[in-house]
Amino acid sequence: MPDRFLDGLPAFRSLSPVARAELARRLVLRRFRKGEPIFAEGAPAEAVYLLRSGLVKAVKYSPRSAQAAMELIAPGQLFGMIAVMDDKPYPVSALPIAPSEAYRIPARTFAALLAAHPDFSRRVYASVGEHLRQAQALRAISGEKVERRVARVLLTLAESMGEVLRLRREDVAELAGCLPETAIRTLADFRRKGLISSGYKRLTLLDRRRLKALAGPD
Repeated sequence: MPDRFLDGLPAFRSLSPVARAELARRLVLRRFRKGEPIFAEGAPAEAVYLLRSGLVKAVKYSPRSAQAAMELIAPGQLFGMIAVMDDKPYPVSALPIAPSEAYRIPARTFAALLAAHPDFSRRVYASVGEHLRQAQALRAISGEKVERRVARVLLTLAESMGEVLRLRREDVAELAGCLPETAIRTLADFRRKGLISSGYKRLTLLDRRRLKALAGPD
């Protein structure tokens, strides 16, 4: 049920029970296949989305149509809100990297929530800052050595997803801007050094301190 899901998220807990129940009635759950766009770069920002399950990447396309991964969105996170808040087209495309479910919040409904609930608005603006910091961190490492890029990607994702990262090694490769084979070798080296452990579609950070040393200064 949407209301129970909202109850577990700090931003939505700041709403009154009445406001939360009203919002839950307006939410529409959408299901997306892997690779099926949730929204496309340049499209009108008609809604904000709240990821319920799965994993979504925000990507930006170069003039030659090459993808550049900007961010990874985990369950419980809002996305698409920057465009809605600015009343501009979506600046990125949102693509599931696994079958995903997301609640659609119409732009008008989201704007009304921001206007009527200051605590909710403050938390959303803080979330926007986190999104921008993650995107900047991923862009900043594009010219660094692979080991540093992979370490920085893991640390950046852990800030929003926790110590256990439920993603594939191929997803790490895309975010780090390297070939999958290179990411696999690098992650295997990290595992041998005791920095991480790995399982099926799962990476667990074991030693953040050493990963930070490897990643270098922010």
